[in-house]
Amino acid sequence: MEKIYATGFHNPFLPLDIYVPDGEPKVFDGRVYLYGSKDVFGGEYCCHKYHVYSADINDLQHWTDHGPALASTDEYADEGIMDGVPWSDGLLWAPDVVEKDGWYYLYFCLSDGSEGVARSRKPYGPFTDARQILMNGEPISGIDPSVLREGNDYYYTWGQGNCQMAKLKEDMYTLDETTYSEALISHEDGMQGFHEGSSLRKIGEYYCIVYASEYTKEYPNRGSAPTKLDYAVSKNIYGPYEYRGTIIDNTGIDPSSWNDHGSIIKIKDQWYVFYHGSSGNRKYNRRARVEKISVDEERAVIGQAQMTSSGFAEALDPEERLDAAYGCQVSGGAYFTEKEDQFPMVHITSGSSASYRYFAYGDGAQDWKMALGIRPLKKGSAVILINGEKKAEIDFAPENSRKPEIRRIEGILNDLSGKAELCVQFFSPESGELAELYWFEQKPLS
Repeated sequence: MEKIYATGFHNPFLPLDIYVPDGEPKVFDGRVYLYGSKDVFGGEYCCHKYHVYSADINDLQHWTDHGPALASTDEYADEGIMDGVPWSDGLLWAPDVVEKDGWYYLYFCLSDGSEGVARSRKPYGPFTDARQILMNGEPISGIDPSVLREGNDYYYTWGQGNCQMAKLKEDMYTLDETTYSEALISHEDGMQGFHEGSSLRKIGEYYCIVYASEYTKEYPNRGSAPTKLDYAVSKNIYGPYEYRGTIIDNTGIDPSSWNDHGSIIKIKDQWYVFYHGSSGNRKYNRRARVEKISVDEERAVIGQAQMTSSGFAEALDPEERLDAAYGCQVSGGAYFTEKEDQFPMVHITSGSSASYRYFAYGDGAQDWKMALGIRPLKKGSAVILINGEKKAEIDFAPENSRKPEIRRIEGILNDLSGKAELCVQFFSPESGELAELYWFEQKPLS
């Protein structure tokens, strides 16, 4: 059964209890579709099913969950979908979708290293008739498929360490071995730092590979955790590909951030990068995120984006009560999580902070009342900064040390205007956990 969520003017742009990493966005018939894997809170990488999400290109606030699209076990029978992968019961990892002759082909990989394709007459599935991807008569092995349609040709990329590519034959599941390239880009040479998650796209006259990158200037091939989406371009689909830089880096969204995976897309006249961010102080629990990006289409140059809390929107409404987990940067060992059907910032110690980019305070300076929903565990204070300037310091202390309750604490923020970043910092002379932050809201004083 379909569900519609009015969550798109936040970041993450799906409800906070929906964990969709590895997002590949595509536009079909006036709607943008998000294809990704699906984490389960408290689990590890992915699960045994996919869901597809979509929004009208003219209304990116409302996202539709079209329900289960493919499953690799029968555990979701009560959701109306049975096992659709006859050769494996592995976890379903990163997918992609392409259209051909009125069919939508879902390319997917599984935790056992196999790759397959299923199809549907609808871009949101359910997808059936799954087959393994073959080359030279044998199933290929790898992860993270991506497909680019170029005229009547369909180019398939996949792999970890090396970005491999070959053309799909007419049957859409067999790769033409005569077109095979073992490494369009790599972490072995070429200085591109390719880790995984290739997404082959077209910008003007250039082919562009977006990928999870290990690149650093000091160690260009294997230098760091693959938290960045980098890109490389070429006017020839077989390369050589020139490393151009970073599109988005999710470092700082969670203390345990490990990887990133996503792609870029133009929706109407605006380019976006879709990516994911971890939560819960784990590599997993990854949520779908999005940022606007600037793209020079003539030169295929993409500006690096900053993580925000607003995503598709220009800025957040400061009068809305906002869950703490909409923060876009966290430090000091604290992290955003899911707890008792709420989405707080936990493990807050002295020096911890969270940033929210951006709020729209309107024209003309005005005073605002700030309220925090906080569970105090020890005595401390919450310092509120607007664009780096201290505006308030709000003290807190537990009323009942045996069972601390969520309390509302308030302060006044003076002379706010325009578009601004809000940061909450915590301080205390005491060591250990100080508090849990659940939400905050602001009201103008008039």
